[in-house]
Amino acid sequence: FIRACECEKAQRDRLESRLKFAAIPRELAGQTIDSFRTDCYSTEQNRSLAEMAKSLAAQYVKNFPKIREIGKGLYFHSAVKGSGKTRLAVSIANDLITKQAVSVKFATTIQILDQIRNTYGDRNGWGISEQELTNQIISVPVLVIDDIGAEQSKDWVNERFYNILNGRMIEKRITIFTSNYRINELKLDERIVNRIEKMALPIEFPDESIRRMIAQSENNKLMDCLLGM
Repeated sequence: FIRACECEKAQRDRLESRLKFAAIPRELAGQTIDSFRTDCYSTEQNRSLAEMAKSLAAQYVKNFPKIREIGKGLYFHSAVKGSGKTRLAVSIANDLITKQAVSVKFATTIQILDQIRNTYGDRNGWGISEQELTNQIISVPVLVIDDIGAEQSKDWVNERFYNILNGRMIEKRITIFTSNYRINELKLDERIVNRIEKMALPIEFPDESIRRMIAQSENNKLMDCLLGM
């Protein structure tokens, strides 16, 4: 009995460690594929697109051991912000952590670039070089890169992302992307675009913001609650 309790505690500790390492935004903590709503979209076509994305995400997690050997990620894209891309990408991350015991890391492109800049000069408070940080990013088993294409396309930016994505492609590390652009619309170095095409399956999301709709629903519920007090 004691040994069983110790085993369960060790499993909980490992899970908590993986969740902490993932650095998933608090707003999206605990979100799962099952809880991803597709009824928020306003048209049948948009609901069908969202349902397809949800179904593919569920199959991706279910078949992850096989997919991991291939090294293929996903690329969620929609021209509209707030369409649910990040929500579903994080849901995959949460499910991989809890169901497949996989280490996942979430970061926006801006966060990655800021972390790299912070390795320079007096701003480096953690005693780590740019190369060491790049190697750490490359070695993460599953990396969710949120909002790729939002960063300014400069030689410095292109070089850093090329190093990261080329390294992950060579190592067959899984990378899940979200973007407001189709892959061929990204204003990044062609070498980066080519690698993303190789690394990830593109999945279209509806060009509709459900964030605004959800926010309005939450506001209405809060108003009802306040008026009922």
